Amino acid sequence: MDTQNTPVHIRLWHRDFWFLAVANLLLTMAVYMQYVSVSRWMEEMAVPPRMIGWAMGIYAVGLFVLGGFCSYLVQQYRRNKVCMRTMFCLAACLALPVFLIRVPGMDRGEMMVWVRGITGALFGLAQMILSSTLVIDTCEAHQRTEANYAASWFGRFAISLGPMMAMVLLPRIGFSETTWVAVGMTLAALVLLSMARFPFRTPEDDVHLYSLDRFLLPEAWGLFFNLIIVTVVFGVILGLQRDNVMFFAFLMPGFLLAVLAEKVVFVNAELKSETVTGLILLAFAILLQLTGRETAPFTVPVLVGLGMGLIGSRFLLFFIKLSHHCQRGTSQSSFFLAWEAGIALGLGLAYGDVAEFLVTFTGPGTSQRALLLTGLSLVALALLMYVAFTHSWYMRHKNR
Repeated sequence: MDTQNTPVHIRLWHRDFWFLAVANLLLTMAVYMQYVSVSRWMEEMAVPPRMIGWAMGIYAVGLFVLGGFCSYLVQQYRRNKVCMRTMFCLAACLALPVFLIRVPGMDRGEMMVWVRGITGALFGLAQMILSSTLVIDTCEAHQRTEANYAASWFGRFAISLGPMMAMVLLPRIGFSETTWVAVGMTLAALVLLSMARFPFRTPEDDVHLYSLDRFLLPEAWGLFFNLIIVTVVFGVILGLQRDNVMFFAFLMPGFLLAVLAEKVVFVNAELKSETVTGLILLAFAILLQLTGRETAPFTVPVLVGLGMGLIGSRFLLFFIKLSHHCQRGTSQSSFFLAWEAGIALGLGLAYGDVAEFLVTFTGPGTSQRALLLTGLSLVALALLMYVAFTHSWYMRHKNR
């Protein structure tokens, strides 16, 4: 029987890895703070929902813009320096709305769409270098799977902590000051990265300006599309809870339960059980919202955090094991793109006026009900795709 093989070692946690893990947390928190602050500011400025939806969704497109240049940049220049400069540009981009909102005659909706697109491009490049190159560089060969697994959890925790921080700060200090907090966190991540030590790597001889290396793994297309369906649902749920600070607070216990479950419950379980369980938990959380039968206000976010934590960790390891030895970094970037792009597209659906169109298919009711029913349908599709195709396809094609 094929069973789980979640990393459980502890030798990895040295000084440089801690710097990178916390830098990943701060960087991701800053970007997720922006989606809350920008969307609320746009709503206050009476920007049409369609434009807010575009601002949230265009981030997904931006993620792919610079990825093809990642391999060239880290081969031709010092990879940590490239990441630091990208982080600095990202900090400037996060600060840009504070200045642009004061320009008279500027179209606020169009401005934020551009800002979000550029944010996605810079964050995508920074994260691809961080996860596909720098994290791996700080570890011995036998620790790299564990390193990727652990670092990804810090990014997952930021999905809870970033929006929660923005929701707490916005009513108290306002949009501009909250933006500066996000900028400060990005610069703090840059400082942590500058303090880490990296071994010198000899650049390869034949490096193309644009390539799929460290960007996309074509062999993982089955995993990629299956994961993006799930994360679209996750993004829809996050968008519907955009004013609920308690929801994001209780996502964290769900994530922590997922970490515990991987070490205890699923350590010797059948290989597909983790993903199937996660999808069932996600479907159950949506059903509770549809029926209004939550036994406590923390039930749904804990279920969502637990389900997405299980799914994210399992798919990450699947991406790694589907890649060849020299493609580990590419597998990391592919997982990151599917995860982040799906969430962004889901946020775009939740913020935009797509729900009004969906009501015609889901029957009478509110737009939230239409989105939840659509999300439930996508979860069912993802489960069917995983059980009927993706898992067996992965078992036939894995390389590790």
